Amino acid sequence: MKKWIKATLWAFSLTFALSGLSHADIDFSNFHSPSQVDTILNELVAAYPGLAQLSTIGTSHGGMPIKALKISDNVATDESDEGDVLFVAMHHAREWISVEMALYLAEQILSQYSTNPQLQADVNNLEIWIVPVVNPDGFAYTWSPSGYRFWRKNRRNNGDGTFGVDLNRNWGYEWGLSSGSSGSTSSDMYRGPAAFSEPEISALRTFVNGLDNLKTMLTYHSFSELFLRPWGYTTMDASGEETLRQLALRSINVIQAVHGHTYSETIGYTASGETTDWFWGEHRVSAFTPELRPASGGLGGFDPPPAEIVPSNQENLPAALALIHDAGARELWMKDYAADTGVEPSAVWTGTNWSHAFWVSPDIWTVPATLDQGATVDLNIRIRNNIGTTQTNVRLDIYYTDPRISLEFPNPDATLIASRTSLTVPSGGTTVTVPWTVPVGTNSWGERHWCVGAIVMHDSDLPLTTEARRSSNVAIRNFNTTETVVGTNLVVAATNYLDVDAELMVFVDDLPPGWQVVLPPRPKPVERKKLTSIERKGLLVGAKGRLLRPGDTIYLPVRVIPPSTAGTGDKVDINVHGGLLPLVAGKRTAVGNGFTYQVVVP
Repeated sequence: MKKWIKATLWAFSLTFALSGLSHADIDFSNFHSPSQVDTILNELVAAYPGLAQLSTIGTSHGGMPIKALKISDNVATDESDEGDVLFVAMHHAREWISVEMALYLAEQILSQYSTNPQLQADVNNLEIWIVPVVNPDGFAYTWSPSGYRFWRKNRRNNGDGTFGVDLNRNWGYEWGLSSGSSGSTSSDMYRGPAAFSEPEISALRTFVNGLDNLKTMLTYHSFSELFLRPWGYTTMDASGEETLRQLALRSINVIQAVHGHTYSETIGYTASGETTDWFWGEHRVSAFTPELRPASGGLGGFDPPPAEIVPSNQENLPAALALIHDAGARELWMKDYAADTGVEPSAVWTGTNWSHAFWVSPDIWTVPATLDQGATVDLNIRIRNNIGTTQTNVRLDIYYTDPRISLEFPNPDATLIASRTSLTVPSGGTTVTVPWTVPVGTNSWGERHWCVGAIVMHDSDLPLTTEARRSSNVAIRNFNTTETVVGTNLVVAATNYLDVDAELMVFVDDLPPGWQVVLPPRPKPVERKKLTSIERKGLLVGAKGRLLRPGDTIYLPVRVIPPSTAGTGDKVDINVHGGLLPLVAGKRTAVGNGFTYQVVVP
């Protein structure tokens, strides 16, 4: 996997993390059986009825419930404006210590809530979900007198005398590759007959897709003392690698600070169909795999002495709480649009368009405002500070990219303009000014149209994704190096990079009186008896946009018509919104972004 990257690990404040070393009400002197885990979950709910709630999110092959513990200040209410954080354990049945970490995390959050102001504020802004046992059939089998302590998979009857699928090879992103998974039913890494074929993983996917605002997730495994990030299916870096790397390095640092154990970044093999790849690849949700104690041990490493439970839990707690703080607090941030208050996401899909054009950050601007190719301008980034005191050792990375390729930051095609690593941001915020030489030539579409992206971060406030609308740490702004002239067609393009059929919706913001934008009409539907499979899906879900199969690209000309009263030099900004909605039943969450063009009358 990834080589060790020599970097200074940011020090993270342990003011709340080290309180996890206090005495625990749950007895962690030994491993807990499946029935004991159920008892503990029920006892936590009974002890903290206003904070904890238990639900069943699905059932296993054997009909056993898969339970999720929800922790929130208004636990009985679905608060769609709050972020979600997910922790799961026990994909692999023999990894008992992962269940102990999930239970410990739940207990520590609940027990510290009333006495720890920072943690309380984080919990009040979040809905935290803990799934201690993803694989209940396999877990029960490892505890059964007729079972096997080192069983790894679930208990699917494969129909050929073998049993089980590796649940951590059954996720849909890059499923089925030969890298780290097997098509042989007898293999411990058997990936199953299809992606999401296993009810345990299918149920977890359905649960995740139903969350309103998932920000990050951890999936606990054992063993080897590692802290892994996507990709698992390849040794190549993931898009947004720098975002994931900073989160992983900080986690490794705070783990080491507890008992001196240094977790590594490399596992030495690939794994396709793996959990964190799906979260990052499909949703751009930062996801990590802590491989817990011991550091080594062969097959016996899956059955460490019970004395390892508490220190393993203690050292992993601050990493989990740091991610919770990233998700639940807004310290340093930038606006995505003029009225933005920092709430995430800053824009939501309304059914036809994004509620706000989030690619026009007022906290990114140039002097002069008019850009000439090859000219060097002052590029300004406004950093806002919500904590009320001066923040030091702040890092700001500034990039530009071709918006036709990506509006994520960082992304592999982005060019670094500047990086400032030791900024001081006073309570009132600050503006950072750097020189930027405006690109010469055109982007991949022949347009003189570029996007600048800024990322602000601190050891206690790291971005959890690369998408501006879902992170107040990331802001973007489109710039044109020449104006688009009336009569020239703009082009809206979209590629369906989802793994399912999708509907493309295109919308243009309201314009000043008299200005018009004309989009090509949607093709008329064919006779019902001649509907294709994708058209039938579109009809079932009430699709009103254009239908795209996975990998399809569409190009739509957009014509701008000025009012008859317009004179030479009159201008208008055109905000074009684009959204892809999967053609699936139930909640259809849009993905996409938009572009801004300035159009001038010749």
